[in-house]
Amino acid sequence: ARSKGLRDTEDLLQDVLAAVAAGVHDFQGDWNNFRAWVFSIAFRRIADTHRLGYRRPERVGLDRSPDRGATDVAPEAVVLTETMVDASLEALDVLTDIEREVIVLRIIAELGTDEVATVVGKKPGTVRVIQSRAMSKLRKELQAWS
Repeated sequence: ARSKGLRDTEDLLQDVLAAVAAGVHDFQGDWNNFRAWVFSIAFRRIADTHRLGYRRPERVGLDRSPDRGATDVAPEAVVLTETMVDASLEALDVLTDIEREVIVLRIIAELGTDEVATVVGKKPGTVRVIQSRAMSKLRKELQAWS
């Protein structure tokens, strides 16, 4: 989660764990369903935090970084990676909430279509359509960056 710092990340984790603890007695399903359920809670908490206006942490310039060691990657690679991450995160902003949730659950959490369908309350075929449309939007948005 991108947040202001360790304290905010710990607060976010605490919120997620509290939500899991509050709802676990109502949970029904196997381990994969549980994993998907917990991830969906975390995703929604992160999305809520993002919507509430938390800003990304300030970046320290490469020349000011105090802990750069001899094994670090080249500054150009760091800048390129940061640019790619920035572009990807900005591209996610063009998606609707459901599209973003499906993409995160399918690609980042690596959940199957049936698991995602359970989490979002849609049919598996609908999840596939949402994912396909979202990927098309992302492709189009990311092409603008290249």
